[in-house]
Amino acid sequence: MHQRRPDNQTTAPLVTLTRREMEVLQLLAKGLSNKNIAVLLFLGDRTVQSHLIKIYRKLNVRNRTSAVLAGIAQGIISNP
Repeated sequence: MHQRRPDNQTTAPLVTLTRREMEVLQLLAKGLSNKNIAVLLFLGDRTVQSHLIKIYRKLNVRNRTSAVLAGIAQGIISNP
């Protein structure tokens, strides 16, 4: 038997991202390149790539577009 949630309750995200991963994903959703994300967050290019790899793994996706769509679908990020 399945229990229904009242419509006023929201579900928690299925995935837990770190604060920095959330920042990277939000900027990714805005269409920024790795280089631009690195500049805005004062990170190296390789650090941004490392965050993206972790984000992809946690969201079970293979590319930027899928990561953004999964983040929106799971309520991790709002529509850009």
